[in-house]
Amino acid sequence: MWALFLLALPNSGNRMEIHSVADVLLAEGLRAPTLHALSADVNNYKALLMQPQGEIEANSTGVRNKNRSLAKAQFGQFLSKAQDTAADIAVTPEYSMPWEVLAGAIKAGHAPAEGKLWVFGCESTRYSDLEALKEELAPSATLLFENLRTDPARFIDPLAYVFTTTPTQGGGARTVLLVQFKTHPMGDKDHIEVNGMERGTRIYRFGGGAQGLKLVSLICSDVFGFQDEHAKAIYDRGLVVHIQLNPKPRQSQFRQYRDRLLQYKGDETELICLNWAGDVCEWSGETKKSWKNIGGSAWYLRPKDFDDEDATLKTNHGRGLYYTWHEPLRSHALFFNYKPATYLLVATKVAHIGVVASVSKRRGPQLARAYVWNDEAGDWVDRAAADDGFPAVASEAGNAKEEIVCIYESSPMDAERVLALCSGKIEHDGDWYSVHVLDSFVIDSSEVIRRMTFCQDTDTEASEFRVSRLRRCGRLWDILNTHKHLPPALHDFKDGFEFSWISGSPHQNAISKNGKRATVVYMGEDSSKARIDEIDTTLAEFLHRSFSNSKESHSARQRLAVWFREGNEITQVDPQRYTKFDQAGDESGFDIGRQN
Repeated sequence: MWALFLLALPNSGNRMEIHSVADVLLAEGLRAPTLHALSADVNNYKALLMQPQGEIEANSTGVRNKNRSLAKAQFGQFLSKAQDTAADIAVTPEYSMPWEVLAGAIKAGHAPAEGKLWVFGCESTRYSDLEALKEELAPSATLLFENLRTDPARFIDPLAYVFTTTPTQGGGARTVLLVQFKTHPMGDKDHIEVNGMERGTRIYRFGGGAQGLKLVSLICSDVFGFQDEHAKAIYDRGLVVHIQLNPKPRQSQFRQYRDRLLQYKGDETELICLNWAGDVCEWSGETKKSWKNIGGSAWYLRPKDFDDEDATLKTNHGRGLYYTWHEPLRSHALFFNYKPATYLLVATKVAHIGVVASVSKRRGPQLARAYVWNDEAGDWVDRAAADDGFPAVASEAGNAKEEIVCIYESSPMDAERVLALCSGKIEHDGDWYSVHVLDSFVIDSSEVIRRMTFCQDTDTEASEFRVSRLRRCGRLWDILNTHKHLPPALHDFKDGFEFSWISGSPHQNAISKNGKRATVVYMGEDSSKARIDEIDTTLAEFLHRSFSNSKESHSARQRLAVWFREGNEITQVDPQRYTKFDQAGDESGFDIGRQN
């Protein structure tokens, strides 16, 4: 259904309104909960996110899991995991949580502890069924939702907030289910939501006030009605949860709300976008349709103290959370592995208030555990390591495959740096290897992911980017192993060499068996002569700046070799450049007189 047609539709009179949870609860004689995730202190909080396997059925009565027994088992165990891990927020995507699982847990006394919040995208139901459930749960919980004038033939797309609070007039703790309805339909060729979904008007805001953090959730195409006025109301110290069942989560109209929220100055806005796993299968009666979709779940943030150390990014990577730099939004965007899994993250608060500066380090989310479903155990079990897809494509590097895989196993970031430098893909700045600058880490507004070592993005541009870079590396490897191509300065490579990258020598990507480093590049046949000369000169300058000792600087530039293909011939750029007697060893390769 949604796989082929995505469009923003007019709101047909419905207007999204932000309502304070505190005001809603006060009208019911209940206090607003004090949520740990929204306490602006130095303590971290835990988030448990479920990215389920997608086998759904969709028709005029709504959207739900097709495999009922599997869904009940998986979501039941997810609720247990939320309690066992003491998660401060637990989230499932749109149309996912079976009502019978949630209601059964509540009636059995399983509810979030005080200070915790469950944010569950629930399967579609009818408004009348929700009214009946309110009576059914009355002995165990208070069920609240927007009063709608409903059509009994229509279904609702609900998000259920579950939390514990206390009455304003005293009394014991009370479990509350506050249900938010989707406000805007998705456009699909069958108009399932347009014709069949009852629309709400409210989204609820937890927290806020003079010194409070905020939490707001949006349901998939709610974002079509999200305007600047909404963004202004929630962006400051705001944690926004966006749950989806979406085959195209990076389609332009779905991205606009992120532009609105992150257009303002400041670094205290974070977005958690949670979709179903990739490759959803949709059933309409007996007809099966494979979406062939990406996952697209991601965490967007931009604190100035974000931890982008290689060790941190490597740990996250190994567990299934991949770093990119979103250049248009000037934000960090961490994408989850597209395969079905449940993720436990430890995150810093969206803002610190009254926290001493020396300890106020908002380093961002760290992926602590990842769980996959085990049919035999009937439970979510620890995943040792995530499959990022790189080993499957590494063969494109030809004879260099084993070398690149070895570097990747030690550090995915270093593998991407080596591959970039081997291809001459560097920016005109000495920190080209930074994850904020390196071209494979940077995403533009399309959000196509070109990471070399996270290869699940099936976009043609991303696939071609990876293949081209790996193949160029493979050709460079073959050049270096063809002794006639080696200049005198790299004569020692005949005895053996390997690709290598270390932070202490960032502009060098190879090392001989006797421990001498070098910079080697293959520009292929698709670069202009001007560009080839430019890269050669730029790298020479970077090497010149890297050494305070003029002799070491000169030696490093002698061990710079840039090759390209000219017709059927492999040619090196001026191999005698730094071996000529009239070449001063301590001079820059740039003509200062030409600089602006």
